[in-house]
Parts: sequence; C-alpha cells; structure tokens
Amino acid sequence: MNNKKSHLQKGINIMAAVLPLLILSPVIINIGFKALQKDGIYGFLIAGIILAITTIILFALGIRALLSHLFND
Repeated sequence: MNNKKSHLQKGINIMAAVLPLLILSPVIINIGFKALQKDGIYGFLIAGIILAITTIILFALGIRALLSHLFND
C-alpha cells in the first residue's frame, strides 16, 4: 500500500511542477523570437527550447508515475 501511495504522490508532485512550465515555456520562446528579430540574440530562444524539452520529459515522467499507480505496476 505504501508503494502505491508513493507512486501517486510522486506523480502528483511532478505534474504540479509541470503546470507552471507549460505556461512559461511558450512565453519564453515567444520572447526569444522577438529578441532574435530585434537584436539577433539567441539566448532566450535557446533557454525557451531547453525549458520546453524539459517540460515534455517531466510531463511524460508524471504520466508514467500516475499510470503506474493506476495499473499497479
């Protein structure tokens, strides 16, 4: 029972961490494209892309933990 609870708690914690990143990643990418057009600065664009990839990976890990809880793996 404790193992099942830990999977659920881990999944919820990861998904809670991903929620702000789901909003923040596209905003930073948008700022990066505007900075690229105006000044030719790639920093924000690269940071936004890395943040978006991190968000996708964390989202997959959160879903995996939640499914592990649901299907008793």
